[in-house]
Amino acid sequence: METPAFYRARVLAIEGLIKEIPVSDEKNNNRVLLRNGFVPGELLEKFEKAVLAQLEGQKQNTGQLSFTELCSFNTWFAMHPEKIAGIEYVTSSREFPIMIKGTKDDIVQVVSNGLQGNQDKRIRVAKAQAAAKLKLLGIIKL
Repeated sequence: METPAFYRARVLAIEGLIKEIPVSDEKNNNRVLLRNGFVPGELLEKFEKAVLAQLEGQKQNTGQLSFTELCSFNTWFAMHPEKIAGIEYVTSSREFPIMIKGTKDDIVQVVSNGLQGNQDKRIRVAKAQAAAKLKLLGIIKL
């Protein structure tokens, strides 16, 4: 996973690219795709240069991302690609220009991985609580 500074630069780069692209009535044009956090192949090189320029221009703000930054341009999913159950693709729909194509196995794997991580955390917390209780009992016996 990249740093918060990278994701801030990503948001600023997308905002800059959106401003450069003229408004169009064409369905799912590059401007619409960028608004949804999807960088089309023909803009990828320009996007990467814009991100690097933003990183160089930043004063390296490494604090946590704000809620707005996390919700802008698909940032949360860019940070957590393991949460996407399939592959993103461009559709012909105006309302849903980006869709995910995946199988049942993809969904089961993503959900299982999420539950497994949560279970491990709960086990660690339970073990820590048990150890604390044992120490407390040891202190009381003294």
